Amino acid sequence: MTEDEAGAAFRPNTIEGYLPDFPIKRQMNRAYRGQLDEIHASILARQEAGEQLMGSAQIFQEVHWLVNYTDRVEEIERLIRKLRESLQQPDQAFAGEQDPRDGSFGPCFESWIWRFHASVDPLKALALRGERPKHPLKIWEPVNTPDKLANLLEGLLTSEPESGHNKRKELNLAVTALGQLLWLDYTAVVFPEHLDRKQLADALARFVDERWQDPETGYWGPWYRDGDEIKKTNDLSITFHIVAYRGGRVNRLQQIGQTTLDIRHGRYPFGWRSGGAQNNHHAYDVARIVNLTWDHMDERQRATARALLFLMAARSLCFSIDRNGVFDAEPYSTVGQAYYFGVSFFDEIGLFRPNGRLDFASITDADALRRRIEANLKLLDPADPMVGPAIRRLNGA
Repeated sequence: MTEDEAGAAFRPNTIEGYLPDFPIKRQMNRAYRGQLDEIHASILARQEAGEQLMGSAQIFQEVHWLVNYTDRVEEIERLIRKLRESLQQPDQAFAGEQDPRDGSFGPCFESWIWRFHASVDPLKALALRGERPKHPLKIWEPVNTPDKLANLLEGLLTSEPESGHNKRKELNLAVTALGQLLWLDYTAVVFPEHLDRKQLADALARFVDERWQDPETGYWGPWYRDGDEIKKTNDLSITFHIVAYRGGRVNRLQQIGQTTLDIRHGRYPFGWRSGGAQNNHHAYDVARIVNLTWDHMDERQRATARALLFLMAARSLCFSIDRNGVFDAEPYSTVGQAYYFGVSFFDEIGLFRPNGRLDFASITDADALRRRIEANLKLLDPADPMVGPAIRRLNGA
């Protein structure tokens, strides 16, 4: 039974929107933020020094999710112990290899959704080389039919704030992984041959278009039960993933472009703000959506978008990267992510390959910056799943 069939009243959305309040998140962060900040700083420093800590990074991402989205204290305590133990293991190359148990990548992740999501970038790398994975991709089993896929997304779509479990992150991971493996043409080469890729891709599109998209704002986001009502949210990250992986071939592009501009003062993921810090990941989401909705904007909207993107670029150049081309990794789980999202944002706004919309010559020497970033990328662990894509993006691939 769907939420509307159960009698929940759907109210019209507003751009101000509904912001879910999970008191348990504040409690969990008070209990664990200090430990996680300490471990996170250690991981980043060691990665910047060239150490390979892929396994530790995987465990950190999973425990960080549990602290911010659940109340699973026993699981968190166990994973923190596991994380500290992993930091004593100098050789973590195994963490980048395919796991023969289910064919996934990221063997230090325990949750299925994280293992599935962690498999995407390694599979994309194989696809670009025209290769197939060594082991069967049994990781597809929970979503290997259209009904299973739709049921998974339906089960993640709605959360109840009093439940202690915000499903928003899992929903985002699911649509991100499925979108890339089903909608990006070049990933077909690594798709399991015994599954019907078109059927699954069509099922994902139907759920996204017919069940999930907000007709007023054009956006997608998690839903929350508030008493007898279902509150829909405008989620920048989830919307970016859907619009980007379909190459802009979605409904309501005009509304999506306007909503993106309208939510700029909101707190991420329901807006652009990142706690006062520059976050190139969020900036890239905005820039990509703007570019994909550009042809559906009027001149006023385009002028607004140009001004905002230029300000974001200037802020990023001032605060997210130093004069030596080293990105600040603090907002990210890994150093590789800092470089990937920084490069992606700069590339998307036309810093490295001008698109005629913005001129950055007055604030930076783009060619010199690109060379410095590339030199720093070559010092990082090449097995990091974000390093290769960052280098390819930097070089226009």
